[in-house]
Amino acid sequence: MPTRRWLLTIAVLVFACRCAPVAAPTPAAPAIARTAYVRDGAALIASPDARAALVDRLAHRQLRGVAPYQLSPLLVDAGGRTRLAAWIDEVHRAGGQVIVPVAGIDRVGALARVVAEHPGTWIDGAVTEVEYWNQTDRAGALAELRRLLDALAARGPELAPGRGLRIGAYLGYPTAAEAAELAARLDFVHLDYSVASPRDAWTHVHAKGGPLRDRYAWFAEAGVEVWPIFYATGEVDMAAALGALGLGGVEARFAADLAADPTYGQLAATGFAYFTLEAVPPAAWESR
Repeated sequence: MPTRRWLLTIAVLVFACRCAPVAAPTPAAPAIARTAYVRDGAALIASPDARAALVDRLAHRQLRGVAPYQLSPLLVDAGGRTRLAAWIDEVHRAGGQVIVPVAGIDRVGALARVVAEHPGTWIDGAVTEVEYWNQTDRAGALAELRRLLDALAARGPELAPGRGLRIGAYLGYPTAAEAAELAARLDFVHLDYSVASPRDAWTHVHAKGGPLRDRYAWFAEAGVEVWPIFYATGEVDMAAALGALGLGGVEARFAADLAADPTYGQLAATGFAYFTLEAVPPAAWESR
């Protein structure tokens, strides 16, 4: 027969097991980071439902960063800048990052004013939007990009006080020489992948830009983070594949093709960018 001490011990253990709260499961993070461009940042910020949905994606680690377009309406007066700063703070509280697309030097100054007026607010990164490869005066447009990168580097301490601004560029089809020059100025690149299926992404050869696998390697081998952009909307988009395979499915295909490449298989995939948050099919967020 068990002693009274043993009986008391068993009773305590049973009571503890029945009463101890069960810890909520930690949201599973995707195997790789994700950023999504926002087509209309001002509209998202004005919509409580859209903001709540974004916070939920960030909190559940389905998304790490947002890159909002159309911020101009919020930059023209103090009230708009306050609303923008409050939203940036909201993204940070949810564990996310704000990467602002920047097409001109004037936008750098406007963003710096937002941060200056709201101590404690910061911008995590900026991604340039100068498509110099599409311009007739390619050299002149590339010089414009250099000036913008210089302005971001100079004012980085104002945009991300005490943190360090991450500087990136959206790029289509640079030459190897241009890539080498730009890599020395950049922390990350968002590279265009205008393909309808993930099976075509790694092996795609652009009519003017050449093999995209080489373009990827020019930056990755230089130590720059490389983020392929997959399009949920656009002239050529991957919306159907995103809906069928999920974000994880298309990312896994790209990562597998990269790993299987006999020349570049040792390179890492940093993350993926999506254009746009509004256009990603709801089914794409489901785990696959």
